[in-house]
Amino acid sequence: MRSLVFEGNTWAAYEALRLQDQGLHRNLRAILKELLRGDPRFGLGKPEALKHKLSGFWSRRLSLQDRVIYKFDDTHIYIFAIGGHYGE
Repeated sequence: MRSLVFEGNTWAAYEALRLQDQGLHRNLRAILKELLRGDPRFGLGKPEALKHKLSGFWSRRLSLQDRVIYKFDDTHIYIFAIGGHYGE
């Protein structure tokens, strides 16, 4: 089983989401649990491999506008961004 690593200010974003929007936070928790237990390339939130400058990173939908951006290896899931999409 992998471990979660919150990079930069993503833990603060996680906590802010918990206080601001319980529905999105519930979706995020479900996605994080699934990432830890299964193959990070498949599952909830329509996983998508990112391209170009973000090659090697993955994205999953929390809602139509919100995403979680992550990278993974054999032992860790690295969370790089939680929240808005397309500059919103």
